[in-house]
Amino acid sequence: MPPNPLADPQQPSNLLLYRLAKLTASAGRLVTRLCERHYGITRREWGVLMWLARQPGLQPSQLADLLELDRARISRAIASMQAKGLLHKSTESSNRRRAALQLSPAGQRLHDALLPQVRRINTDLVAALDADALENLDQSLHSLQQQANLAAQEDDSDAAFPPRQSGHRQNHLG
Repeated sequence: MPPNPLADPQQPSNLLLYRLAKLTASAGRLVTRLCERHYGITRREWGVLMWLARQPGLQPSQLADLLELDRARISRAIASMQAKGLLHKSTESSNRRRAALQLSPAGQRLHDALLPQVRRINTDLVAALDADALENLDQSLHSLQQQANLAAQEDDSDAAFPPRQSGHRQNHLG
């Protein structure tokens, strides 16, 4: 029996990350459309709402880590959400650089209205799977995430490519 195409990808459509990206793009469009057209927020701002509703008082750096965004993007999302009256940012008097984020009442109402709709998109998507397949998917996603985390820890290729500065890489080769 030939190997599963995911185990031995011979074309782009067999690459796991490609297939996951396609799934995320098509299903994610539903969430993006819902957020943008009906609620006037971006999908990134929805991510901020979700996490702050669960964990009030997060710092911007913690949110950036949870959403896997760089600090500039999370900062723009926070500024936009403050302008829309969706969150408050408070700083400690002893350390002005430490900020805690809280949803405003309007932000909490938005979260509470949007969450059931986003949950429905997700439950409609997984409705294509029976209970065993769903359990297997859950376990498989957990295993894949652990494997990706391990690979990221072992990857030292970033040493040759320092982080971007002002939109370009600095040339450290001379």
